[in-house]
Amino acid sequence: MSQSPQSPTDDVSTTAAASEAKREYLSREEVQQLRQANDIKAFWGLIFNWLVVFGCFALVAYEANIVTVLLAMVLISGRQLGFGILLHDCSHRSWFSKGWMNDHFGHWLAGIPILVPMRFYRPYHFVHHTKTGTEQDPDVDNIRNYPVTKASMRRKVFRDFVGLSGLKALYGVLFFANTGRVGNTVSLGNKQNQRTQQETMAFALANFRDIAIFHSAFFGLFWLLDQPVLYLLWWASYIFTYPFIIRLRQVAEHGAMPQLSSKDVRETTRTTLASWWERLTFAPNYVNYHCEHHYQPTVPGYNLPEMHRLLKERGFYQEHSAALVQGGYREVFQVASSKSAT
Repeated sequence: MSQSPQSPTDDVSTTAAASEAKREYLSREEVQQLRQANDIKAFWGLIFNWLVVFGCFALVAYEANIVTVLLAMVLISGRQLGFGILLHDCSHRSWFSKGWMNDHFGHWLAGIPILVPMRFYRPYHFVHHTKTGTEQDPDVDNIRNYPVTKASMRRKVFRDFVGLSGLKALYGVLFFANTGRVGNTVSLGNKQNQRTQQETMAFALANFRDIAIFHSAFFGLFWLLDQPVLYLLWWASYIFTYPFIIRLRQVAEHGAMPQLSSKDVRETTRTTLASWWERLTFAPNYVNYHCEHHYQPTVPGYNLPEMHRLLKERGFYQEHSAALVQGGYREVFQVASSKSAT
């Protein structure tokens, strides 16, 4: 599979362009039904992610050895991605039924734990949807060069697991995403919007205040439980295992597709059918249904499986085999590293 090397010149919103296909595959009533938020599912999704995290902490507290620590790091990293996905859905104001609930819970219990404030993420992600694959897409540099050679992929994975990618991403998040400065936020793409010096200062102070509040309370909980060292497990996961999971997510969603930018989301965006263990690690909170998400961005994640079923039954993926991977994330990884060495 090859990816178009040319940068797109037309400036087209994928969501707007997909509206023609929506009329063919989903009725207006079905779209309205799919958009309905369910707060019971929403709260359970948020609670489940935190239960997994604290279950991992409890496992290591009970029996700390190389096996339990590595297992906990992988599962915590999967939930760190899960919090990113909850932040993502809340930024669309689709996960909960009320706007304030999306803003509040998405910011404090999903975004801030992974150092990504809602006030940064929502406008950044809106640009990704409206400019997908174009030079204006802040995420385009993360996927434009796929597929790569196997040797190149090995080097990328090595950097992920030894912490080089994680430290670079941590620097980008702290000093670009949270400050509002223009620059490379690494896994979150390139920060492009200009701010005045006064706006940048206010933005940074608000974000670092919220990070300090949450993580002081988070660390305080471990201190009260007489397990302060366990707090380090969160950051070990963030630096050493989370970067690989983020990379796999980026590749699975838009990497090594037929086009970087297209009026048809099936040319630029992939859905990956995941096994139960992949949903626990690489594909939390229905993130694997990404073609469906770009097709209809305001459908909450827990309704995407039903949307996928309807679209597949009606031939949405016919003649668009690249948009649906049925072999899981192993197949995605193989596609992303399929470029021949020269």
